Amino acid sequence: MTLGKRLKSHFQDRLLPDAVFQLSPAFLSGIRVSKKDGSVKGGFVLPLRERPLSPSFDRPNVTDPAVLEEAIAQGMKNLRLSSGSAALLVPEPSVRVFVLSVDSFPGSGKERDTFIRWRIGKQMPLIPDDARIDYAVTPGRGVRKIIVAMARQTVVREYESLFEKAGLKPVLVTIPSLTLVNMVGQAGPSNGILLNLEDETLTLLAIMDSGWALYRQKGVGAPGGPEADERADNIVREAENTIRFLEDKEKKRIERLWVRTAVAAERPQLMDRLKDRIDLPLEPVVYEAPEAWSEAQKALLAPLVGQIL
Repeated sequence: MTLGKRLKSHFQDRLLPDAVFQLSPAFLSGIRVSKKDGSVKGGFVLPLRERPLSPSFDRPNVTDPAVLEEAIAQGMKNLRLSSGSAALLVPEPSVRVFVLSVDSFPGSGKERDTFIRWRIGKQMPLIPDDARIDYAVTPGRGVRKIIVAMARQTVVREYESLFEKAGLKPVLVTIPSLTLVNMVGQAGPSNGILLNLEDETLTLLAIMDSGWALYRQKGVGAPGGPEADERADNIVREAENTIRFLEDKEKKRIERLWVRTAVAAERPQLMDRLKDRIDLPLEPVVYEAPEAWSEAQKALLAPLVGQIL
Protein backbone atom coordinates (compact mmCIF):
# COMPACT_ATOMS: atom_id res chain seq x y z
CA MET A 1 0.00 0.00 0.00
CA THR A 2 1.37 3.45 -0.89
CA LEU A 3 1.80 6.30 1.56
CA GLY A 4 -0.85 8.19 -0.37
CA LYS A 5 -3.53 5.60 0.29
CA ARG A 6 -2.63 5.48 3.96
CA LEU A 7 -2.76 9.23 4.40
CA LYS A 8 -5.95 9.48 2.38
CA SER A 9 -7.52 7.01 4.79
CA HIS A 10 -6.33 9.21 7.63
CA PHE A 11 -7.81 12.37 6.20
CA GLN A 12 -11.07 10.96 4.90
CA ASP A 13 -11.96 7.59 6.38
CA ARG A 14 -10.67 7.72 9.97
CA LEU A 15 -9.32 4.21 9.66
CA LEU A 16 -9.71 2.31 12.94
CA PRO A 17 -6.70 0.02 13.49
CA ASP A 18 -6.16 -2.50 16.28
CA ALA A 19 -3.38 -0.32 17.68
CA VAL A 20 -1.62 3.00 17.14
CA PHE A 21 2.14 3.41 17.69
CA GLN A 22 4.33 6.49 17.73
CA LEU A 23 8.07 6.30 17.06
CA SER A 24 10.39 9.01 18.34
CA PRO A 25 14.14 9.12 18.95
CA ALA A 26 13.37 9.36 22.67
CA PHE A 27 10.47 6.92 23.11
CA LEU A 28 8.10 4.37 21.62
CA SER A 29 4.46 4.68 22.62
CA GLY A 30 1.31 2.78 21.75
CA ILE A 31 -2.38 2.36 22.46
CA ARG A 32 -4.75 -0.52 21.84
CA VAL A 33 -8.07 0.27 20.21
CA SER A 34 -11.41 -1.47 20.66
CA LYS A 35 -12.82 -2.38 17.26
CA LYS A 36 -16.28 -2.45 18.83
CA ASP A 37 -16.55 1.20 19.89
CA GLY A 38 -13.17 2.80 19.11
CA SER A 39 -12.29 3.27 22.77
CA VAL A 40 -8.75 3.06 24.15
CA LYS A 41 -8.11 -0.23 25.94
CA GLY A 42 -4.58 0.41 27.14
CA GLY A 43 -1.42 2.38 26.48
CA PHE A 44 2.30 2.43 27.15
CA VAL A 45 5.36 4.64 26.84
CA LEU A 46 8.84 3.10 26.62
CA PRO A 47 11.88 5.42 26.84
CA LEU A 48 14.57 4.80 24.22
CA ARG A 49 17.80 5.88 25.86
CA GLU A 50 19.87 4.66 22.90
CA ARG A 51 18.00 7.03 20.53
CA PRO A 52 17.79 4.44 17.72
CA LEU A 53 16.22 6.88 15.25
CA SER A 54 17.64 9.80 13.33
CA PRO A 55 14.57 11.39 11.67
CA SER A 56 15.11 12.67 8.13
CA PHE A 57 13.13 13.11 4.94
CA ASP A 58 15.87 11.96 2.57
CA ARG A 59 18.23 9.78 4.62
CA PRO A 60 17.81 6.44 6.45
CA ASN A 61 15.98 6.94 9.75
CA VAL A 62 16.54 3.70 11.66
CA THR A 63 20.04 3.61 13.13
CA ASP A 64 19.60 0.68 15.54
CA PRO A 65 16.85 -1.69 14.39
CA ALA A 66 17.56 -4.25 17.13
CA VAL A 67 16.69 -1.73 19.85
CA LEU A 68 13.44 -0.80 18.10
CA GLU A 69 12.49 -4.43 17.46
CA GLU A 70 12.93 -5.20 21.15
CA ALA A 71 10.89 -2.14 22.14
CA ILE A 72 8.07 -3.02 19.73
CA ALA A 73 7.95 -6.57 21.09
CA GLN A 74 7.75 -5.23 24.64
CA GLY A 75 5.09 -2.69 23.64
CA MET A 76 2.94 -5.37 22.02
CA LYS A 77 3.29 -7.45 25.17
CA ASN A 78 2.16 -4.47 27.25
CA LEU A 79 -0.90 -4.11 25.02
CA ARG A 80 -1.55 -7.88 24.98
CA LEU A 81 -1.38 -7.74 21.22
CA SER A 82 0.08 -10.55 19.11
CA SER A 83 -1.15 -9.54 15.65
CA GLY A 84 -3.51 -7.18 13.86
CA SER A 85 -3.41 -3.83 12.08
CA ALA A 86 -1.47 -0.78 13.20
CA ALA A 87 -1.38 2.92 12.46
CA LEU A 88 2.11 4.41 12.68
CA LEU A 89 3.02 7.94 13.71
CA VAL A 90 6.53 8.72 12.48
CA PRO A 91 8.69 11.74 13.39
CA GLU A 92 7.69 15.06 11.85
CA PRO A 93 11.06 15.57 10.04
CA SER A 94 10.47 12.33 8.11
CA VAL A 95 7.57 13.91 6.22
CA ARG A 96 7.28 17.17 4.31
CA VAL A 97 3.99 19.06 4.68
CA PHE A 98 2.77 21.86 2.42
CA VAL A 99 -0.30 24.10 2.68
CA LEU A 100 -1.45 25.42 -0.70
CA SER A 101 -4.08 28.00 -1.60
CA VAL A 102 -5.79 27.48 -4.97
CA ASP A 103 -8.49 29.34 -6.91
CA SER A 104 -9.54 26.16 -8.71
CA PHE A 105 -8.80 22.46 -8.42
CA PRO A 106 -9.00 19.73 -11.12
CA GLY A 107 -11.89 17.32 -10.89
CA SER A 108 -10.20 13.98 -11.62
CA GLY A 109 -7.72 12.15 -9.40
CA LYS A 110 -4.94 11.92 -12.00
CA GLU A 111 -5.22 15.61 -12.92
CA ARG A 112 -5.21 16.52 -9.23
CA ASP A 113 -2.05 14.49 -8.60
CA THR A 114 -0.30 16.21 -11.51
CA PHE A 115 -1.49 19.63 -10.35
CA ILE A 116 -0.28 19.09 -6.78
CA ARG A 117 3.14 17.88 -7.92
CA TRP A 118 3.39 20.97 -10.10
CA ARG A 119 2.50 23.25 -7.17
CA ILE A 120 4.89 21.50 -4.79
CA GLY A 121 7.58 21.77 -7.46
CA LYS A 122 7.45 25.56 -7.12
CA GLN A 123 8.61 25.20 -3.51
CA MET A 124 10.72 22.06 -3.89
CA PRO A 125 12.04 21.72 -7.46
CA LEU A 126 13.66 18.30 -6.97
CA ILE A 127 10.90 15.90 -5.90
CA PRO A 128 12.38 12.42 -5.27
CA ASP A 129 11.40 9.67 -7.69
CA ASP A 130 10.07 7.52 -4.84
CA ALA A 131 8.02 10.32 -3.25
CA ARG A 132 4.56 9.32 -2.02
CA ILE A 133 2.13 12.21 -1.85
CA ASP A 134 -1.32 12.60 -0.37
CA TYR A 135 -3.56 15.56 0.28
CA ALA A 136 -6.84 16.81 1.67
CA VAL A 137 -8.86 19.73 0.28
CA THR A 138 -11.28 22.06 2.03
CA PRO A 139 -14.81 21.77 0.60
CA GLY A 140 -16.78 24.46 -1.20
CA ARG A 141 -16.14 26.82 -4.10
CA GLY A 142 -13.82 29.75 -4.62
CA VAL A 143 -10.41 29.82 -2.95
CA ARG A 144 -9.64 26.45 -1.35
CA LYS A 145 -6.87 25.19 0.90
CA ILE A 146 -4.96 21.97 0.30
CA ILE A 147 -2.75 20.28 2.87
CA VAL A 148 -0.21 17.94 1.31
CA ALA A 149 1.95 15.31 3.01
CA MET A 150 4.93 13.81 1.21
CA ALA A 151 7.35 11.07 2.29
CA ARG A 152 9.90 8.91 0.57
CA GLN A 153 8.91 5.31 0.07
CA THR A 154 12.32 4.12 1.30
CA VAL A 155 11.79 5.91 4.61
CA VAL A 156 8.21 4.68 5.04
CA ARG A 157 9.31 1.11 4.41
CA GLU A 158 11.92 1.34 7.18
CA TYR A 159 9.17 1.95 9.71
CA GLU A 160 6.68 -0.49 8.20
CA SER A 161 9.24 -3.30 8.12
CA LEU A 162 9.84 -3.06 11.86
CA PHE A 163 6.17 -3.73 12.61
CA GLU A 164 5.72 -6.31 9.88
CA LYS A 165 8.59 -8.26 11.41
CA ALA A 166 6.71 -8.15 14.73
CA GLY A 167 3.60 -9.64 13.11
CA LEU A 168 1.57 -6.45 12.63
CA LYS A 169 0.11 -5.04 9.44
CA PRO A 170 0.76 -1.29 9.02
CA VAL A 171 -2.31 0.26 7.40
CA LEU A 172 -1.58 3.96 7.84
CA VAL A 173 1.44 6.21 8.27
CA THR A 174 1.14 9.83 9.39
CA ILE A 175 2.72 12.39 11.75
CA PRO A 176 1.66 13.69 15.19
CA SER A 177 0.61 17.20 14.18
CA LEU A 178 -1.92 15.86 11.66
CA THR A 179 -3.59 13.72 14.33
CA LEU A 180 -3.48 16.33 17.10
CA VAL A 181 -5.44 18.74 14.92
CA ASN A 182 -8.44 16.42 15.37
CA MET A 183 -8.43 17.42 19.05
CA VAL A 184 -8.53 21.20 18.76
CA GLY A 185 -11.37 23.55 17.95
CA GLN A 186 -13.98 21.13 19.23
CA ALA A 187 -15.93 24.00 20.81
CA GLY A 188 -16.57 25.46 17.36
CA PRO A 189 -14.79 27.22 14.47
CA SER A 190 -11.80 29.24 15.60
CA ASN A 191 -8.74 30.82 14.03
CA GLY A 192 -5.85 29.35 15.96
CA ILE A 193 -2.43 27.76 15.89
CA LEU A 194 -1.51 24.31 17.18
CA LEU A 195 1.96 24.38 18.76
CA ASN A 196 3.35 20.87 19.06
CA LEU A 197 6.71 20.07 20.61
CA GLU A 198 8.17 16.62 19.90
CA ASP A 199 11.68 15.89 21.16
CA GLU A 200 13.88 18.32 19.20
CA THR A 201 11.22 19.41 16.71
CA LEU A 202 8.64 22.20 16.92
CA THR A 203 5.68 22.24 14.56
CA LEU A 204 3.13 25.01 14.14
CA LEU A 205 -0.08 24.18 12.27
CA ALA A 206 -2.48 27.06 11.72
CA ILE A 207 -6.22 26.65 11.21
CA MET A 208 -8.31 29.51 9.84
CA ASP A 209 -11.93 29.48 8.66
CA SER A 210 -12.09 25.74 9.40
CA GLY A 211 -9.24 25.06 6.97
CA TRP A 212 -5.46 24.80 7.09
CA ALA A 213 -3.53 28.02 6.71
CA LEU A 214 0.12 27.22 7.41
CA TYR A 215 2.51 24.49 8.54
CA ARG A 216 5.97 25.20 9.91
CA GLN A 217 8.59 22.82 11.25
CA LYS A 218 11.80 23.80 13.03
CA GLY A 219 14.53 22.13 15.03
CA VAL A 220 14.79 23.70 18.50
CA GLY A 221 17.48 21.60 20.18
CA ALA A 222 17.22 18.90 22.81
CA PRO A 223 15.05 19.34 25.92
CA GLY A 224 16.72 19.89 29.29
CA GLY A 225 20.38 20.62 29.87
CA PRO A 226 22.24 23.95 29.77
CA GLU A 227 20.51 25.10 26.58
CA ALA A 228 16.97 24.78 27.95
CA ASP A 229 16.49 28.56 28.17
CA GLU A 230 17.62 29.04 24.57
CA ARG A 231 15.25 26.27 23.45
CA ALA A 232 12.31 27.92 25.23
CA ASP A 233 13.16 31.31 23.72
CA ASN A 234 13.36 29.79 20.24
CA ILE A 235 9.94 28.18 20.66
CA VAL A 236 8.26 31.37 21.85
CA ARG A 237 9.94 33.44 19.14
CA GLU A 238 8.76 31.04 16.43
CA ALA A 239 5.21 31.25 17.77
CA GLU A 240 5.36 35.07 17.81
CA ASN A 241 6.73 35.22 14.27
CA THR A 242 4.11 32.79 12.98
CA ILE A 243 1.25 34.75 14.55
CA ARG A 244 2.48 38.03 13.05
CA PHE A 245 3.07 36.48 9.63
CA LEU A 246 -0.38 34.91 9.49
CA GLU A 247 -2.23 37.99 10.66
CA ASP A 248 -0.40 40.14 8.10
CA LYS A 249 -1.01 37.64 5.31
CA GLU A 250 -4.60 36.63 6.04
CA LYS A 251 -5.76 40.00 7.47
CA LYS A 252 -7.48 38.08 10.26
CA ARG A 253 -6.76 37.85 13.96
CA ILE A 254 -5.42 34.68 15.51
CA GLU A 255 -7.76 33.93 18.38
CA ARG A 256 -5.95 31.25 20.37
CA LEU A 257 -2.90 29.04 20.70
CA TRP A 258 -3.27 25.32 21.43
CA VAL A 259 -0.17 23.94 23.16
CA ARG A 260 1.04 20.37 23.48
CA THR A 261 4.52 19.21 24.47
CA ALA A 262 5.79 15.65 24.75
CA VAL A 263 8.17 16.74 27.53
CA ALA A 264 5.97 17.25 30.58
CA ALA A 265 8.77 18.67 32.73
CA GLU A 266 9.26 21.71 30.50
CA ARG A 267 5.57 22.53 30.06
CA PRO A 268 5.20 24.93 33.08
CA GLN A 269 8.19 27.05 32.04
CA LEU A 270 7.10 27.09 28.41
CA MET A 271 3.54 28.12 29.27
CA ASP A 272 4.84 30.93 31.53
CA ARG A 273 7.02 32.31 28.73
CA LEU A 274 4.22 32.09 26.20
CA LYS A 275 1.86 33.92 28.58
CA ASP A 276 4.43 36.66 29.16
CA ARG A 277 5.02 37.37 25.47
CA ILE A 278 1.86 36.34 23.60
CA ASP A 279 -1.45 38.03 24.34
CA LEU A 280 -3.70 35.15 23.33
CA PRO A 281 -5.68 32.50 25.18
CA LEU A 282 -3.45 29.45 25.65
CA GLU A 283 -5.30 26.15 25.62
CA PRO A 284 -3.98 22.66 26.30
CA VAL A 285 -4.77 19.79 23.95
CA VAL A 286 -7.28 17.90 26.08
CA TYR A 287 -9.20 14.68 25.60
CA GLU A 288 -10.96 11.99 27.60
CA ALA A 289 -8.29 9.54 28.74
CA PRO A 290 -8.29 6.44 30.94
CA GLU A 291 -8.30 7.41 34.63
CA ALA A 292 -5.07 5.51 35.28
CA TRP A 293 -3.04 7.74 32.95
CA SER A 294 -0.92 10.48 34.52
CA GLU A 295 -0.75 13.98 33.04
CA ALA A 296 2.63 13.11 31.51
CA GLN A 297 1.18 9.98 29.88
CA LYS A 298 -1.80 11.94 28.56
CA ALA A 299 0.52 14.45 26.92
CA LEU A 300 2.71 11.76 25.37
CA LEU A 301 -0.19 9.66 24.11
CA ALA A 302 -2.33 12.54 22.79
CA PRO A 303 -1.28 12.14 19.11
CA LEU A 304 -2.15 8.44 19.20
CA VAL A 305 -5.63 9.10 20.58
CA GLY A 306 -6.05 11.88 18.02
CA GLN A 307 -5.73 9.31 15.25
CA ILE A 308 -8.88 7.46 16.35
CA LEU A 309 -11.12 10.45 17.14
